[in-house]
Amino acid sequence: MYIGEILTKNYFDIQSGDSIGLALDKMNELHTPQLSIVDEQNFLGIITEDDLLSAHDETHSIHSLLISLRFLYLYEYQHVYDALQYMDAHHLEILPILDKDNNYVGVVRPVDLLSAINETMGNKNPGAIIVLELGKNDISFSQIAHIFESENVRILHTAVRDIPDTTKMEITIKVDKQNVSTLIASLWRFDYVVKATFNDGSQDSDIKERYDILMNYLNL
Repeated sequence: MYIGEILTKNYFDIQSGDSIGLALDKMNELHTPQLSIVDEQNFLGIITEDDLLSAHDETHSIHSLLISLRFLYLYEYQHVYDALQYMDAHHLEILPILDKDNNYVGVVRPVDLLSAINETMGNKNPGAIIVLELGKNDISFSQIAHIFESENVRILHTAVRDIPDTTKMEITIKVDKQNVSTLIASLWRFDYVVKATFNDGSQDSDIKERYDILMNYLNL
């Protein structure tokens, strides 16, 4: 998903010629500690509430504070993952967005980004979440995909992270079905370590016990 699909237009910008007091009032109205400074479509930077409160006279224009602006932005054709990384790295409440011609077109807010990431990860669709633990040199996505396909389960999203201070990795997989008991059994048969499952319709949080029950039922 591209940033341009989720941006919020207008509202979160103010002109450099506007007063400091007006900017503070707008921040209070929008419940945000940051605003984009934009003259016409020319993005000048991000001003913060701390910048404004440090001013001695609220009747002065924002132009008098331009030296303290943070010139941070992304382009509308970049991916929402870029926005997630950028906002986290720079602690942004708003992320100004420019078009290919460097014109200001709006901002991305955390709430916009959260909804977009949720959709990108397939979380708006019902289904179980399976967490596997593997050695960093043991990952075979083709084999994992084959096991899921053989059980007629479609993978909606995967995420991989290193487990700190180990040589292992954790793979989180969102699928399109909630009843994944036979899939879990297949993963165990292929010696995959299933750390946890979520939203699978079971009230029992002990995955190993559920596996043993299933194996007894199938007489495997």
